Amino acid sequence: MSRNVLERVLWQLSVERAAKDQFRKDARLFLSRFALSEEEVDMVIGFDVAALQGLGVNPMLTMGFWQELSEQRDMSIYKKRLGATDEQLAGFSAALKG
Repeated sequence: MSRNVLERVLWQLSVERAAKDQFRKDARLFLSRFALSEEEVDMVIGFDVAALQGLGVNPMLTMGFWQELSEQRDMSIYKKRLGATDEQLAGFSAALKG
């Protein structure tokens, strides 16, 4: 598991215009520069925020990444991906704790 690398990737994708453009053009090529497993690459490309947080990735980074690059920027979808209950969907949170 390379949590620190994943966090660096998500940070770059949240704040660097060139990184966003490269990711949009060819996500796998962009991610090939980093020491990530194929599973981790799939998590990033699939916007699997629950799995990323499950590896210990900072929730603010997963949320920023989601808001910047996901085609479904709706936060209710983000929270559903984290397994939110109806009650949790009503409030704001970058992460859900059970």
